[in-house]
Amino acid sequence: MVANGKPREPAPQVILQSPVLPSIEPMGERIAQFDWWRTSLGPLSRWPASLRIAVDMMHLSPFPCAVVWGPDLCVVHNDGYRALRALPDALGMAFDTLWSDIWPAVGPWVFKALEGHSNFVEDPPLRIVRSEGAEPLWCAFGYAPLHDELGNVAGFLHTVIETTASVEAHRHWREQVQSFERQVEQHVAEREQFWLLSREAMMMLTPELKLHAANPAWYRILGWTEEQVQAMSVMQLVHPTERAEVQLAVSELLQCSHAEQLEIRLRHRDGHYHWFRWSARFDGSLLTAVGRDITADREEAARQAEMLMHNSERMEVVGQLAGGMGHEMNNLLSGIGGSLELLQRRLQEGRLERVEAYVDVARDAVQRAMDLTHRLIAFSRHQPLAPRPLDFNRQLRLSEPLLLRALGAEMRLHWQLDIAPWAVSLDVPQLENALINLCANAREACLEQGNVTISSVNERLTAFFPDESGLPPGDYVALHVEDDGHGMAVVDIARAFEPFYTTKPLGRGAGLGLSMVYGFVRQSGGYAWIESAPEQGTKVSMLFPRCHEPVPDEPVPVPLSQRMALGKRLLLVDDELDLRAVMREYLTERGFDVTDVGDANSALERFRHGGPFDLVITDIGLPGGFSGRQVAKAMRMQLAQQKILFITGYADQSIEAQLLDQPGTALLNKPFSLAHLADEALRLLDV
Repeated sequence: MVANGKPREPAPQVILQSPVLPSIEPMGERIAQFDWWRTSLGPLSRWPASLRIAVDMMHLSPFPCAVVWGPDLCVVHNDGYRALRALPDALGMAFDTLWSDIWPAVGPWVFKALEGHSNFVEDPPLRIVRSEGAEPLWCAFGYAPLHDELGNVAGFLHTVIETTASVEAHRHWREQVQSFERQVEQHVAEREQFWLLSREAMMMLTPELKLHAANPAWYRILGWTEEQVQAMSVMQLVHPTERAEVQLAVSELLQCSHAEQLEIRLRHRDGHYHWFRWSARFDGSLLTAVGRDITADREEAARQAEMLMHNSERMEVVGQLAGGMGHEMNNLLSGIGGSLELLQRRLQEGRLERVEAYVDVARDAVQRAMDLTHRLIAFSRHQPLAPRPLDFNRQLRLSEPLLLRALGAEMRLHWQLDIAPWAVSLDVPQLENALINLCANAREACLEQGNVTISSVNERLTAFFPDESGLPPGDYVALHVEDDGHGMAVVDIARAFEPFYTTKPLGRGAGLGLSMVYGFVRQSGGYAWIESAPEQGTKVSMLFPRCHEPVPDEPVPVPLSQRMALGKRLLLVDDELDLRAVMREYLTERGFDVTDVGDANSALERFRHGGPFDLVITDIGLPGGFSGRQVAKAMRMQLAQQKILFITGYADQSIEAQLLDQPGTALLNKPFSLAHLADEALRLLDV
């Protein structure tokens, strides 16, 4: 023969005389139809994966080959092997019975194979008599151990090579046989390792979906043990809403032998479900399925979708916020601008009789603008808070005079407070502001005649509230403000916390009260919600985390006055030039010796070389790479007792408790009056 222009040596042939049998069927079909119940191997559907793989590889061998398995040495062979004996076939026979005529020579090698040793015995060759009148064959036998799922030798691969050809041809074929046997053993080992070590869930099922076998990853992911799912139908683990889909997919799989990308859920032992993406094949007796756990992927996709939805809603709120803010600020700026214009005209004319009235109008507009910005910052959850541990009931009672003024004379305030509430850590002014807003809303809802009940109660959450994106389990203090007014519709409840959303008539409210409450509660680590129905009153509920720190003694309030600083040295740090100039001038008039700078580096330089200073007033947000917090820490590294007053209109986080709780430290939120600034500075200096 010639291949690629070069002569090729003829391969040695194993020429065997076929048994005298009519219409011999291929061995693959005979094996599938054979009654294995009467053998030690049992029914084909219960054969272990290692045996099935070995039989599959046996069929691929170009040599007469048999798989010998189990303690009875049961034989499963290919077509070439049939012709070696004067029998229709040797399926299910015991190996020692099949080869009884040469057992004394074969037996020792069989036992070596069962001990785990591979052997190829060609010297001396074995003489095989097939049938009367047929020429005997000289053959070499190969024995290669086969292992089960536990790694134990469960049988061997028996390969028969005719050795009547030349020595060179025999050596060539021997090498091929050994290579093939190594491939079989390696393939079986690799499949076993893949089965044992794979992170994917694998299972073998009967066509009735009974669990035949599962790999360790399957048990690990789903939490079951082999005993718990023995003979269980996998359909019992499938999510009820997907069982019809699984039945349809299995029906199609039994017809076409393979299925791809079937996504279904299986129940974990503790009751929750895992999502899997399955691929499956059917080999005629068992279904083999491989599934990747995609639970985390689907949860992440759901979170991303929810985030996109929230971002879309947030952009709508931002649009409303911008429009409402523009409307409110234009009104306030018009009042301020008009008052200043009239004030300028009167000063030019030398008429001073109504100057104070114009100043009062402008000051009132500024105060309303301050309230508006505080509410907006609270809604955005950037309101810088100064939380401290509180005796909750005591603080609520201290707020009663403010709340009564907010409610008016015709409203009645009732208290239902827990007799021993846990402590909470809250910003007192923001808490009072939230309660005042809720009482003002209640007065409107009751048409200024009705009842408001404020209650507190300790709550212990054992699960996330209201869902997994909400508050974690733990101890909380609940605060409820309930009225008996006209109530709210569902559509209004859904939007009640949005800024500038209001059901009040035009001019009766800016729609920022509830949004400020919501921002304050969320920034304090809590959660707020509304319960209401038309003509059924409204209940606003807030949950605040329990504080385990001790509640400090209440400080004695210092009355405000026009006290003077009497030359106290003050370092003023703010990057807003105009504001800094105004503050410097006013503080100087109040008796301070003021040194002012506009950035963090200049502040530290003046502190080192121009000190000491009785007080440092610093903005939190500063240019130059350092924040006001870092400036304060650096100053206190040089002078631990340095008194510091923080001022800010914005902060991503509350000031650290270890910094704000130190003696001689306070926080003042912009905008503030100059008198308030000076009085707070004097309070820190105990002047």
